[in-house]
Amino acid sequence: QIKTKTFQHGYLFTGPSGTGKTTSARIFANMINDGKGNPIEVDAASNSGVDNVRQIIEDAKRKPLDAEYKIFIVDECHSLSDSSWQALLKTLEEPPKFTIFIFCTTNPEKIPATILSRVQRYNFQKISNEGIVDRLNMILETESKESDIPISWSTDAVKYISKVSSGGMRDAITLMDKCLSLSNNLSLKYVLQAIGGEDYSTFITFLSALE
Repeated sequence: QIKTKTFQHGYLFTGPSGTGKTTSARIFANMINDGKGNPIEVDAASNSGVDNVRQIIEDAKRKPLDAEYKIFIVDECHSLSDSSWQALLKTLEEPPKFTIFIFCTTNPEKIPATILSRVQRYNFQKISNEGIVDRLNMILETESKESDIPISWSTDAVKYISKVSSGGMRDAITLMDKCLSLSNNLSLKYVLQAIGGEDYSTFITFLSALE
């Protein structure tokens, strides 16, 4: 679509938390407008009322001054009320040619069928453990080069963070930051201390004692 400039006026990015929906929406918006202007981000969780949506609809009618398209990224869109969706429906049915909506949600089942039929849907999946490990290692290598304080880390620690983040990159990065605030030596010992977990040997000892 970017190559052919044949964009839809409504997109829906769905998937588990921390899998890159909003980040991908920002990247996509930037590519649509060739790096010009900024998308308008709306947190539906705190702007779920019909009055908020009507303001968005009015804004959507105005042609952008700094880019070809006016792009709205509506995060947590499942939080919108039924009346808000109804107000938005006509705009999605007959959108201004320069307006694009990108909806992001972890709960697509809460979105009315009338809306689902008018957007192009993309399902995001949980990120593999290997993918998270690769990204965390890249971040650690970059931080280690740029930081005045040397950072060290173990493979076991990074793999453990990846495993407990359950496929969510944001959770993995947040957990790693938490661990690094405890010590610049990212070892399995400090990871377990930071999250309140136990190492594998403790579980083995416990299970052996039950026999």
